[in-house]
Amino acid sequence: MNPLERADKLRQQADFILQEVRLYEILSPRERIVPTGSYFLDVMIYPDIDLYMSKVSIERLFHIGGQIATSPMIWQVVFEKSKDPLLPEGLYLKARIEYGDWGRPWKIDIWSLDDSAIDKQMADMRRFKSKMTAPLREQILNYKFSILTDTYRTPMHSGYFIYKAFLDEGISDFQKVTQYLIDNGIKMG
Repeated sequence: MNPLERADKLRQQADFILQEVRLYEILSPRERIVPTGSYFLDVMIYPDIDLYMSKVSIERLFHIGGQIATSPMIWQVVFEKSKDPLLPEGLYLKARIEYGDWGRPWKIDIWSLDDSAIDKQMADMRRFKSKMTAPLREQILNYKFSILTDTYRTPMHSGYFIYKAFLDEGISDFQKVTQYLIDNGIKMG
């Protein structure tokens, strides 16, 4: 399967998983949910869905996690408090799902943040989306596919800099994109 077909299949499965887990149904109307990352930009190359949601209490997040965990698809739910200065006072919930054959389980990353922090984080994503064209999407997918690690994912925290390189910096040479990632602290391989 080529990277475009892979991305399309991942997107279809991601939408199916979110529906089967009933994530949008579990969250109340007051809890804003905002897709982000490769799911938002439609450049998924491995099974990972990133979402922001309005800030909730730890108790409420555990309640949400418990409801998510009742899905037969879910085999693990993990909670963490953010130590990332870019996600101040954020709460993190990760659900793992066995579905499909991608060499790794699906993961839903949910960051609970103040709405102002979500808006700040999404400014770049919206700018990236506004610049995305079909040829750039294909280049990004081909590049991401070319750098999949032995754990069938792109290097940790590389997505943002991949999008920035292609969409903001106009870099299209794969070696130069890789150097851009390294220059921005991404550990390749």
